[in-house]
Amino acid sequence: MTTVAEAPAREATATLRAYRADWVHFTQWCAAQAVSPIPASAEVVAAYLRSLTEFAPATIRRRLAAIGKMHRFNEMPWDVRDHRVQHAVAEMVEKTATPALPPAVVTPEMLHAMVARCGDGVRGLRDRCLLLFGFAGALRRSELVGLQVEDVQPDHGQVVLMIRDEGGAQPVILPRAQDRTLCPATAYAAWQQVAHRLTGPLFRGISKGERIGGRALTPYAVTRILQRRALMAELPPDTVARLSAHALRSGFILDALRRGMETTELCRHTRYHDPRALRPYERQLADG
Repeated sequence: MTTVAEAPAREATATLRAYRADWVHFTQWCAAQAVSPIPASAEVVAAYLRSLTEFAPATIRRRLAAIGKMHRFNEMPWDVRDHRVQHAVAEMVEKTATPALPPAVVTPEMLHAMVARCGDGVRGLRDRCLLLFGFAGALRRSELVGLQVEDVQPDHGQVVLMIRDEGGAQPVILPRAQDRTLCPATAYAAWQQVAHRLTGPLFRGISKGERIGGRALTPYAVTRILQRRALMAELPPDTVARLSAHALRSGFILDALRRGMETTELCRHTRYHDPRALRPYERQLADG
């Protein structure tokens, strides 16, 4: 397994997590192709970029940047201007220029189906808690993977999350659900019974041997978990392919608008400072 230097601790947390997820995706592809991820030849990088047929140009460029960043961290040769790499980037950008289908969102019905497929094993308990927290809290993917155990406070059947950002911390309340299978507090208690952690990342990786690791999940891992549970729930494959970690947050917002939640309350719950941020969701609801 390749060892790479850690990025500077002071880099923006969200950016660091995105780069780490991109690097993991690249190394997994390299492992499947039996090629070295570092140092990576221009031919290998070009082939990898051409494999990203389902990703937007911005994602492709960010993954290329992550590969370059890891090479520079390890003081290894890197030339992003190599014509083979640049031709691959241009080719993929041209292929993705056609209008894409809109991202899918998680509806309450979809959430129920996915949660129902989360068993009582370690992985199932983690995934159930992650899905319910992400939806009920309308959490951004950075907020979801950034949650620490100490940020979670059960309180009389509900859960209070302290969502931290540069401006401090904001409490977000996840109310108790009558259906225990959809109750965030119940899911959190069950996950904690096997996680046995009082501090550190709430949602962590799990090995093939069902051993819980110490590192937080990456945003990319959240998308994979969401898509895997959606496939297990037998959702349409074209819908599954358009799911991302943001689908939990957007699903909650659309459902709240549909139920008539007051704008001020919805903005407070979703950490939007400007109500105009809800307009794209309002248009989506009207068009739907």
